Amino acid sequence: MCITMGRGRPVINPSTWIKARTPSNRFLLTFNVKHLKMFRRLMDNVEGVKLPAPVLKSIWGLHRGVDVCVAALYFGAPAAAMALEMLIAGGADTFIVVGGAGSISPGVKIGDVLIPTWGIREEGTSYHYAHHTYVPKPNARLVDALYEELLRLRGDVAFNVLKGGIWSTDAVFRETLDKVERYSRLGVYGVDMESTALMTIADYRGVDLAIVTLITDELYEGKWRVASESRERLRKARSVERLVIKTSLNAITKL
Repeated sequence: MCITMGRGRPVINPSTWIKARTPSNRFLLTFNVKHLKMFRRLMDNVEGVKLPAPVLKSIWGLHRGVDVCVAALYFGAPAAAMALEMLIAGGADTFIVVGGAGSISPGVKIGDVLIPTWGIREEGTSYHYAHHTYVPKPNARLVDALYEELLRLRGDVAFNVLKGGIWSTDAVFRETLDKVERYSRLGVYGVDMESTALMTIADYRGVDLAIVTLITDELYEGKWRVASESRERLRKARSVERLVIKTSLNAITKL
């Protein structure tokens, strides 16, 4: 039996579980608790907050006088989707997701940055929100803000900034070479676990969301290469990671 999307009223709504409003309508979402420390150093008046959603840890603060929350999510589409749904029900309406992705294209290296503009859905969550022919896309205004800010901050740091497709899958150990090659030919640059689900839910709920991903590993040569295999690649990835953090914070507080 294949997945069928329900048409009737859901038995449980996100609002049923929400007892408090979110501290801000703007959210930066990450899957790395370490990123909260990096954001904290760039923000003012930072304090830990408890959110009406299942997250690992969260903070609230100001940047350029604008309030924003940062939350570290559990990884995987179902967990990330649940958190996003509950944050939306709590009043949040603008999201930038700071993620990581593996490259499936020979032109995309560790330390490069992908800003997804569409996605191939191989996670199961999004099929409960949209027909199987639906192609998820982010908010164009947020994509432009991220792209322009990242180019502005890049300076002399040598890395590529790409806009294009992302492939999201639940099956990390089934990222087969034939799929890597086929999706790469379609203009997909990276693979992760959450992006297509988050873009689909944001569209379904009528909120703004975009994603910026640091390329942390490479799969396109039929073997798995990670940043830690090379000191040079690791230094590049860490340097670009700091720029991505700053870019996402600047972009969400400019709107």
